Amino acid sequence: MPFPRPFLQPHLSTDPAKPSGAYRFTDHSVLRPWVSRVWFARLFPLLPKWLAANLVTLMSTGALTSVLVASLFADRMGPAVFALVQLIAMQLYVAGDHLDGMQAAASGTTSPLGDFLDHHCDLWAGCVLCYGFWRLIGSTPDWLLPVLIGFMIVGFAITYVERAERKALHFTAWGTLEAMAIVTMFYLSWCFIAMREWWMQQLVGTLPRTMLVAGLGVVMALGVIVVIARRLTRVPVPLLLFVATVVALAFACFWRLSVAPMLAWFVMVLAGADYVARVMHAHTTLQPRPWPDLITALAVMALCTVPQDAVNVDATILALTVWLLVRYVITLTRILWGWRQHWVWINAREAKP
Repeated sequence: MPFPRPFLQPHLSTDPAKPSGAYRFTDHSVLRPWVSRVWFARLFPLLPKWLAANLVTLMSTGALTSVLVASLFADRMGPAVFALVQLIAMQLYVAGDHLDGMQAAASGTTSPLGDFLDHHCDLWAGCVLCYGFWRLIGSTPDWLLPVLIGFMIVGFAITYVERAERKALHFTAWGTLEAMAIVTMFYLSWCFIAMREWWMQQLVGTLPRTMLVAGLGVVMALGVIVVIARRLTRVPVPLLLFVATVVALAFACFWRLSVAPMLAWFVMVLAGADYVARVMHAHTTLQPRPWPDLITALAVMALCTVPQDAVNVDATILALTVWLLVRYVITLTRILWGWRQHWVWINAREAKP
């Protein structure tokens, strides 16, 4: 959302008699000022003024479902077509992710619901793009997917834990928009056979040159995590337990039990999305610091320690998936129902640039 920096969010408390869940927002993105001025400012007049900002958020994130669907048919589609599908979906998402904030501000419909949807959908979007990238480069090496997803989830978690702890949300100079620009250039190059062959050549040992892009993404995510951890000085225990759960879940799904990659991805994202959603909601509503789901944590630790021949992998993963899905649906339902008065289907007044 293109807010001035620094900017004190004013809309997170609708009742002046209650304490505010406002936070200080700073954005030091290298590309955002230029992209906002050159690209998003020109796109915004084309957006229907009656279209609610929350719908823009959901539509732009929903466009990324095409990446998941295309990944099921990636071998039939061919590498160039698959890359173009991801490229188009990513551009639609990036545009919507910025236009929703502009639409909300122009129509006077900013709300805690919009703030939650905007930031929470980013987690799903990032994880979908990570999976699509991994499928595009040939699903190798196997360990790359859990590493990408793990860093993505932990990066989001610590970002919003910092917002809750310090009442501040900081976006670094090299963040999401810069990562999107790098991946955009990579997808464009992948459409050409010569460049695609160059990317697939060995870099070190059996690792292809595509690891340069993946490694850069991991380094950027790790940098965000380290910087925020240093600002926190004392990392909350619930966050440490959550990180341990994510690491153990990745180990159990991808290495110990050899779960199907898409299912393992879905299980990890569900676990991360549930915790991050509750962290976001607790900050906005001034509730106590939430803990990660202890049932999930205990189940995952058991999967990592119980002898493999004593585990029915299919039944165990199915039960864990159902549990996480039900829990996440309940979490989202409670959050969205509590803010139902902020849902807007059609803007009541014209949105002006």
